[in-house]
Amino acid sequence: MNTETIETLDKILPVVERVHSEHHPELHKVAELYKELKKAPSRAVFDEMQAVTGNYAVPDDACPTYAKTYNLLEELDREFV
Repeated sequence: MNTETIETLDKILPVVERVHSEHHPELHKVAELYKELKKAPSRAVFDEMQAVTGNYAVPDDACPTYAKTYNLLEELDREFV
């Protein structure tokens, strides 16, 4: 997995989860799955991430950092194939 992408996600995902999880509780699951991916990337975890995020669909009320988080997760997913 791309080191730069991981470093960026390590910084922004916790912030996005903290700020937006009240209206987007699925972010807790996204953060949990991301931790799993860092330990042992697998197609199954990426498949679950796709299901939880609606195939990385950025919500209408998402801030740019939220959108970047989903875009980076999708990028990791594409790289994993």
